[in-house]
Amino acid sequence: MSLFTRHDIPPALQRYVPPGAGLTYPPQGMTSEVAFVDGDTPCVIKRCRDPIYLEWLSREHRVLRALADSPLPMPRVVDYAEVDSNEEGHEGWLVMSRLEGRPLWNEILQADSQRRTRLLQRLGELLKQLHATAVPIGLRSESPWVDRMLAEARENLEWCDGTVELLADLRHRRPEPVPEVLVHGDLALDNVLVAAEDAMSLIDWSGGAQGDPRCDLALALQTEPETTLGEIELAAFFEAYGGVPVDRATRRWFEDLYEFF
Repeated sequence: MSLFTRHDIPPALQRYVPPGAGLTYPPQGMTSEVAFVDGDTPCVIKRCRDPIYLEWLSREHRVLRALADSPLPMPRVVDYAEVDSNEEGHEGWLVMSRLEGRPLWNEILQADSQRRTRLLQRLGELLKQLHATAVPIGLRSESPWVDRMLAEARENLEWCDGTVELLADLRHRRPEPVPEVLVHGDLALDNVLVAAEDAMSLIDWSGGAQGDPRCDLALALQTEPETTLGEIELAAFFEAYGGVPVDRATRRWFEDLYEFF
């Protein structure tokens, strides 16, 4: 993936990279290019050109706008633009506020048991806050989240890691429905940042929606094969989150669904 420079940024967004401000590049994901703008007003700029992921970037913009007044620790939209480039085709650009912190995934891998337990507790508290937040009107849906995701999984078969056989199996063993809440939808631990005093925030909101809370719980606790969470760590998470712990078989269903996204 070739990363963009300040000269690639559309004219309408150039004001966010004033003279003297530099661009630095964090570890890149698979869906878009990301740069941090350093200077008096730090921000994050994302560019996406792949048609599939461009829709995800547009969706992230809509989700962040819908949650603009939320108290959740998350980025705020600064600007958004879609442009046609003679060389690259259609591009989407999202400018957001920059949050401090390190990926929780890295922290989990490096932490001892005591610290991991504390991090899992804080993560449970964060998800409790997320799932207790009212779903904005713009993110509400009358059709069940699981139905929507299974339909989208079928559309994604041409390019995703999931298979026709796995999709049929998911339909066969789908879990019983639960009340839907505001979900992040892509709560891998790379999308949770840990700052000073273990304060946590959430980034990469393209999957934000009214949905099944178990999707967030399953992805947040999916650490294998790199590491396995112990019983004490899981207990700390679910005690902080509240409610009945989600069993391993149900979490596995949502992990398998993630293969299509």
